[in-house]
Amino acid sequence: MKRTLFLTAYLACLLVITGCGEDPGYNKFAPSPSGSIRYVNAVTDAPSLVVEFGTQSIGNTPFGQFSSINSVIPGLERNTQISYVKDNQLEVIATLSISVPQDQLKTLILTGTMANLSVVEVLEDLSAPTETDTTTTLRIANAAGALNDAVSLTIFDSTESETPIAELVIEPGAISDTLTVESTSSLSIQATNASGDILWTSNDFLVATGVRPIIILVDTFGPSTSQSPLQGLYATVGGTFDFPNETFTASVRVLNAVPDQTAIDLYQRSAQSSTPSVVSINAGDSASSGSYALSVEQLAVPEAYQTTTGFDTSDTVVGTGTLVITNGETITDVLIDDASASLDGIATAINTGNPSALAGIITDSEGKALLQIATLDYQDSNQLIITVIDADGNDTDDTGLSQLATNQLSIITPAVNAQVTLDGTVFERSTNAITDLISDVTLYLLATSPADTLVELDISEPSLVAEDLLFSDVSSYFNSATGSVIFTAVTANNPNAVLYSNAFTLEKNQHHMLAITGLADAISAAIATEEY
Repeated sequence: MKRTLFLTAYLACLLVITGCGEDPGYNKFAPSPSGSIRYVNAVTDAPSLVVEFGTQSIGNTPFGQFSSINSVIPGLERNTQISYVKDNQLEVIATLSISVPQDQLKTLILTGTMANLSVVEVLEDLSAPTETDTTTTLRIANAAGALNDAVSLTIFDSTESETPIAELVIEPGAISDTLTVESTSSLSIQATNASGDILWTSNDFLVATGVRPIIILVDTFGPSTSQSPLQGLYATVGGTFDFPNETFTASVRVLNAVPDQTAIDLYQRSAQSSTPSVVSINAGDSASSGSYALSVEQLAVPEAYQTTTGFDTSDTVVGTGTLVITNGETITDVLIDDASASLDGIATAINTGNPSALAGIITDSEGKALLQIATLDYQDSNQLIITVIDADGNDTDDTGLSQLATNQLSIITPAVNAQVTLDGTVFERSTNAITDLISDVTLYLLATSPADTLVELDISEPSLVAEDLLFSDVSSYFNSATGSVIFTAVTANNPNAVLYSNAFTLEKNQHHMLAITGLADAISAAIATEEY
């Protein structure tokens, strides 16, 4: 009896407490409040820097790059540590307290040097422009820690007049006030020092209503003294972009690990595109040096196919056998056994067993399942030929696995060929990865060219970058282009005695170690990024 009374009283109290907690305005499914934070590593003598906002890591970012945008709890002062990896542990170089307002984006500009690091906090304007607004705003930061000097800026619209829109001076480790400018595609900035020497020029670039970029001036990367001392980073909420004239470099040193060579020399040459957002270039070691002018009038469109008959569900068994998928010179057999004979199973088998195609299942308006097969981009061709070896003995009928042959499928996206003009001659190709216009060079078409513009492609002549490098010696760092770079190792003082030659891809604003190793005719090489 006492136990019954106790349980009754407990449940009554529980109901009262629960009832007291009800709030007509409370929504437990409402999103939690948040703010956003990111940072840019502009510390020229630093390796990749790690930033921890409280206990939350917001990135591990090399020099000259931005972290991703991270959501954090807003309105709280958080202990924020900046560190780098040393001996597999984090070595803290700076600690500060940072708060991020709700529904706002804060960008941290890490500048100065490893010995004297400073942080510029920028609260970005995320408000939407009005329908009638024709202006935008921008801010410019002087984050060139090695330069460590004030920078004078002249800002003008090259289509309007030679009269500057604004002239200002920014001290090291500082950011300008907000500047309001009319939206234009021809804004230009020139940076000079106190003596009037030009440190950096942006050339014309776009500023659009509501975009509100931050422009960050950083030290030029690498050991070369022949470059301009500054580079510009253009950052918006939507991402970071390169200025039209900006040439980012990499830094490389080479290790001679070839014991049967008294000494070696190393040559490098690069393959560069003036507009890599339109055409990127990858050159093999036998590519001839030269310059070319190219425009892209039309991108290739890969063909896509669909079953003509709908299936009851994606688990419906279609059949067994082998799909023979041909794309240009690439032929792949995809085995369909009892375990993969359903529509779902066939899609999975194609996706895991064929590099040229992508399969998926959709449901039509009547609830039927349809298999779609699309040609992947940048393959040998923008079309597939699918033939079938059907386990039912009939490879050409419209039942069993043979109904997936391309002559049984409907085309839902027709193939379109790419069209380019190279040095005045028009070419059509069935892929956006073109390999036969320039010997041992692959051109990757990424976008059509703006009207009346040409992309300049340049494969440079060899240049000597390391000389008389003895066995086990490591060269000094030297500047290199980014993207596709061809390295050739030769017997010292004999450029025709090639020991090894190959193309590697170098990351911008990164230090690399190239190791040449092996014996006799079995010479090889490997390259890796490294901390400075």
